Amino acid sequence: MRVIDQLAALQAIDSKLDADRRRYAEIQAALQPPASLQAAKSTRDEIEARLEHWRRERSQRETAVKDQRARIQAQEKQLYSGRVKDAREQVALAKNVESLKKHLDTLEEAELEAILEVEQAESDLAEAERTLAEEQAAWAQKEAGLQQERQALIVHARQLKSQRQPAANRLQPVILKRYEALRKKLGGVAVVQMKGASCGGCGASLPTALRQQVHGSDVFTCPICGRMLIDR
Repeated sequence: MRVIDQLAALQAIDSKLDADRRRYAEIQAALQPPASLQAAKSTRDEIEARLEHWRRERSQRETAVKDQRARIQAQEKQLYSGRVKDAREQVALAKNVESLKKHLDTLEEAELEAILEVEQAESDLAEAERTLAEEQAAWAQKEAGLQQERQALIVHARQLKSQRQPAANRLQPVILKRYEALRKKLGGVAVVQMKGASCGGCGASLPTALRQQVHGSDVFTCPICGRMLIDR
């Protein structure tokens, strides 16, 4: 086998390894939970807090209404018991009952507000939990797929590395060193196939004499980009 063919075989392995590394990095980045999932959690938490607030308010306002009704009942009982004989005292007591009832109206409006807010928050929470469940299910499915692909990449890369070592060992150290230097310099691609009369790496037109030499057993490079050329 020609040296350039050995180099091309090594390049093929390295290109696959490079592709695996890039995809692995993409998967690692993609394994971060999406913003939509975090947003759904935040929305759910905010609504839960709002619901808890209004439940406390409802309880407090229900107690306030209950206490106010008890006060009114006590005052009316006193007013209509017949025990209050003084006319002025009766008038004052009646006015007090009237004032208590007006305040009861205000308290009942506040109680109704709290009841409605609780109902709305409960409805909003149910919707938020449905949305969160959908986001979690979608993410779980996507994450499982990514984890599976990542594991497959690890296995594939391990296989490629086991192939790379003997492929590299077949090359003379000076050739291998030159190849590695070119890969580092030229974005990982040191060996390219000619495309017609052009370099498969940079696209530069190759002199006729060089194209003919590439068909031989020696290693020739593109005069423009420096990549090693292969004729197939």
